[in-house]
Amino acid sequence: MRRTVAVVCIALGVFSLVLAPLLRFWMASALMKTPMDYYNETVNRGEDVTYFSAEELESVEGATVEAYTTLRADVAASDEDTVVWDQFTWVEDVERDFAIQSTTRRAGHDRVSGEAVDCCDASVNDESVTQTGQVFKFPFSTEQRDYEFFDTTAQETFPIAFQGVEDVNGVETYRFEQVVELTKVGERTLPRSLLDMDGEGDVTTDEMYSVTRTYWIEPTTGSPINLREDQHRGAFVDGEERLVLFDGVLQFDDETVEGQISDAEQGMTTLPLLRTTLPAVLVVAGVLLVVVGGVLAVTGRSSARERH
Repeated sequence: MRRTVAVVCIALGVFSLVLAPLLRFWMASALMKTPMDYYNETVNRGEDVTYFSAEELESVEGATVEAYTTLRADVAASDEDTVVWDQFTWVEDVERDFAIQSTTRRAGHDRVSGEAVDCCDASVNDESVTQTGQVFKFPFSTEQRDYEFFDTTAQETFPIAFQGVEDVNGVETYRFEQVVELTKVGERTLPRSLLDMDGEGDVTTDEMYSVTRTYWIEPTTGSPINLREDQHRGAFVDGEERLVLFDGVLQFDDETVEGQISDAEQGMTTLPLLRTTLPAVLVVAGVLLVVVGGVLAVTGRSSARERH
């Protein structure tokens, strides 16, 4: 009987020791990938925003603005390693029910690291653009370090710096901040009268853009829980700003934050369980079972000798 128990303990112990790395390095890794059928909607809201209405040729101050962003995975263009997302953003003056601007974006990124992959007709506003660095999200198991993050407006990659650990609605997040200094992103022809300049006719201005972008990232999944953008755009002539095109702070609204937390919850609980808790328990249990089985086997043989 003791021999049977010993064999069973050793077998269970070996099974536990084999299963532990399988959970950590195979099953957990299989789950640490962005879903190929991903779909998400977010809303960034800003109060007291100033913007220039190109349609009405006038500045609007004190506006309440919302940016509606839809992300949809292109399943057909994605594969085991790369997922392709299409993004559409619509910015609207809520009180006036007036569209300010819209943008589109397409990019492939690594399903684990979140880094851009040069493929799949990557574009911004239907123009081909090579994108690098983090493009939509951060890596699974995000680290407390600086990353490179692609800015869609400037169409360049800039550092995004780790700023610390913060609680967002009960979720531990890593806060990252990216500062893009004034950068020329285009040109705009405007009447001199709008720019408070002497003379008649139009003048070609430099459209300059700057932003301080703050992400609060859930580190296990790399998902953004909150996003805040303090953005400014202006029309410049000879290095001097003559007209504010956009100035305001937009941030995820409360419903979006809760939705982001809900989307990340499964990964937040399942991945640590598979990568850390269960493997550790299995290793400890496996070692104990093998030791107990070995002791039973040895004492069993000693008892058998004594009887003979």
